[in-house]
Amino acid sequence: MESKVIELISPLGHPRREEQAERRPLETPFGKRMGFIWNQYQTTHGFWARFEQAFEALVKPRSVERAYKSNTWTPLETTQFSGLAQVVDYLIVGVGA
Repeated sequence: MESKVIELISPLGHPRREEQAERRPLETPFGKRMGFIWNQYQTTHGFWARFEQAFEALVKPRSVERAYKSNTWTPLETTQFSGLAQVVDYLIVGVGA
């Protein structure tokens, strides 16, 4: 016999706890090693390319690293993020990445 029960589920869900990189103060973004993380969301393609170019022209970074996610819904792989965080002075994270 089929049960007629309504199951209530909390809209808050169960938050996933991710380890975070150590945050370091940044005196200036100019001339530093910078990185971009972007989720490649379709509606931001035109904006993001222009944003990267404009920001690089403004701050003239010593080096630039990029991590473009292949899936808009999942976080950047932990190993990829850790590697990126070790070689840059700061990250710009875009559009839900």
